[in-house]
Amino acid sequence: MTKPRAYSYVRMSTDAQLKGDSLRRQTEASKLYAEQNGYELIDDFKLEDIGVSAFNGRNVSQGALGRFLDAVQQARVPHGSYLLVESLDRISREPPQVATGLFLQILAAGVNIVTLTDGRVYRTASSDPTDLIFSVVIMSRAYEESLTKSLRVGAAWENKRKNLTSKKLTEVAPAWLALSSDRSSFDLIERNADTVRRIFDEADAGKGSYQIARGFNLEGLPPFTRSNGWHESYITKILTTRAVLGEFQPCKYINGKRVPHGESIEGYFPPIISREQFERVQLARKARKNRGSGRKGKSHVNLFSGVAKCGYCGSSMYVVDKGPKPKGGVYLRCDSARRGNGCKASAWPLAHFETAFLYFVRELDLAALLSAEKRQQELRQTEGALASKQADLEKQKRVREDAFALLATSSASYDFVGQKIDDATVAIGKIECEIGALKDLLAGYRTASVRVDFDIKSIIEKLLSESDAQFENRVKVADWIRTNVNSLRVYADGTDGPADRIAEMRGEVETALDPEALAIVDRITREARRKGALTSDFDRRFVVSFDHGGFRSVRIDRDDPTKHVTSIHYAEGEWSIDDRRL
Repeated sequence: MTKPRAYSYVRMSTDAQLKGDSLRRQTEASKLYAEQNGYELIDDFKLEDIGVSAFNGRNVSQGALGRFLDAVQQARVPHGSYLLVESLDRISREPPQVATGLFLQILAAGVNIVTLTDGRVYRTASSDPTDLIFSVVIMSRAYEESLTKSLRVGAAWENKRKNLTSKKLTEVAPAWLALSSDRSSFDLIERNADTVRRIFDEADAGKGSYQIARGFNLEGLPPFTRSNGWHESYITKILTTRAVLGEFQPCKYINGKRVPHGESIEGYFPPIISREQFERVQLARKARKNRGSGRKGKSHVNLFSGVAKCGYCGSSMYVVDKGPKPKGGVYLRCDSARRGNGCKASAWPLAHFETAFLYFVRELDLAALLSAEKRQQELRQTEGALASKQADLEKQKRVREDAFALLATSSASYDFVGQKIDDATVAIGKIECEIGALKDLLAGYRTASVRVDFDIKSIIEKLLSESDAQFENRVKVADWIRTNVNSLRVYADGTDGPADRIAEMRGEVETALDPEALAIVDRITREARRKGALTSDFDRRFVVSFDHGGFRSVRIDRDDPTKHVTSIHYAEGEWSIDDRRL
């Protein structure tokens, strides 16, 4: 005779219970009951909702219990099977009418329910009304207990929030802070706070989390905890937490996971990092994530990683080391051309390209970027202010989008939501004006400096050297490029080459320039050909556009990277053209 099948259902609302005895207790009880009553316990149908709440019904809508009910409806669970649960509150802690409906649904589907704590069996064919009454009483009590607990916990936290000035919410604090003896404030642990400031300064200079952690470990700087040295993940956690600004984000556990609960509390912790520096670092980290951080060797940083693209096919440009000269050398090369994947573009000697870019792209103020002078500090402060305003703009846009989404709900107050949209729209307009003013100020910083070409050549020569001392400076330059350059198109063979890709290449050129620029370029080219100054054009060329607007298009002399053939600059509606062929 075939044994009746039994299915053990285990549910725990928090991961903390998993660390205790709850899982073992529920599992062992199911095995024992099945053995004592001659049931076949089905082990390959795992019915576990770990960290899933029954108070909101997620164990049915998203969890294992819901999948079990689907299997019952599809007749994959035989009629007359048994569902073994520790108690009825493991099935549901929802309001009684909902919980009772679920209870009856399981019985109506032909599955008996066994509660292991009392050995009670609720059978599908039973007509005893006591079963129904008993189940309603138990599940009503479970719902009331969950509701009371939820309200008490929520009320306790709200009461704590109201008394922040006299007593902090919790003793838990970042590693650079300690709760005062009277619990009214936090005291700085100066050594740790100085380390956090240093982490932000190094990130602000262009270093990533891995570089910072590695540097600390090589230096032998002790970590905040008993951890085995510094880890990239911990540096990242410090660089992204808003606790350094003094903010505290209360959290609560939902389905075993900590999630934000309510608005963050400003001024809860003593701030140790300025908002400008924090947002500037976030902007740079985002740029590194989107465009890559660049290959780094002993003293080498790829300045153009993730930014430079082939002007002919659009593939990424990579640094390729072909070994020692005279036959070898280090080049910037299109990845598709390197792999023989359709593109025929030549390689561009890396030192030649780097020199040309650093010399002609005057938006990059090398002297200011690599100095610690007052001008550099003012520039960084302005960049930080811009990053802060851009973060504020994104926040207000999200507020407005959320408000629009509320309009689709039937319970929304149109007057309230409309006011929210209006307030956000006004704030967005104001912030956009402030961003425009800051961008103009930055443009002024980048163009107003007196540039001495001899000094710039000297700086570039040092940057191109293999000196370990230049590593930090190359990191700064690479970080500036990733943050400020919108696109960089590289044409290693000029307008007339490679021969079999001219048509496609000209299409790429047109996408890089607007119609007014195209008209000027075409006029200059026709004039040069008419005067015999240009019979063919194989001069190397790059086009760089900037996040703050404008672009440069430069054709470079093949022998001297600090000499141009044609230079076109566009910014703020103004054109500047210098063509040495005319």
